[in-house]
Amino acid sequence: MRLPLLCASVMLMSLSQCRAVSFPEDEDPINVVDYHYSRQYPVFRGRPSGNESQHRLDFQLMLKIRDTLYIAGRDQVYTVNLNEMPKSEVTPSKKLTWRSRQQDRENCAMKGKHKDECHNFIKVFVPRNDEMVFVCGTNAFNPMCRYYRLNTLEYDGEEISGLARCPFDARQTNVALFAGKNFCL
Repeated sequence: MRLPLLCASVMLMSLSQCRAVSFPEDEDPINVVDYHYSRQYPVFRGRPSGNESQHRLDFQLMLKIRDTLYIAGRDQVYTVNLNEMPKSEVTPSKKLTWRSRQQDRENCAMKGKHKDECHNFIKVFVPRNDEMVFVCGTNAFNPMCRYYRLNTLEYDGEEISGLARCPFDARQTNVALFAGKNFCL
């Protein structure tokens, strides 16, 4: 009778160890501060307050290249010079605007998407070399890609299809990079 009980105990202990490895618990936060303390930090709002409202999907990704932070979101890529420390609000030094064409927005709406989803959410921002960056956006559920000059954010080249390069939906996650000359998503 003792042997089956011992076997059952060993099995339960080994299963509990496997479960802990397979389903890790959330770690405690490194640091927690209250609102009054965090108010002292500068804020980045992207668009100045105006007729366009903020959406929860505005900011899609951030990438630091040398002394510049690139912040990509809905129809925009902002650059922030990290050598300039603002007091209350972080203002972009440059802004790239890439909106979906009216026809693409209309096609998106015909597919049953909400009008807030029918924008160009920038999902891929990958440096190609020291001078060029490869940028792709959802383009109202019709993904497109372009090359831009890294320092000036000027469009350089032709627009290419974003199929298999960029998600259709702003809520989809992705990872993109260049491995040598090959683009990997």
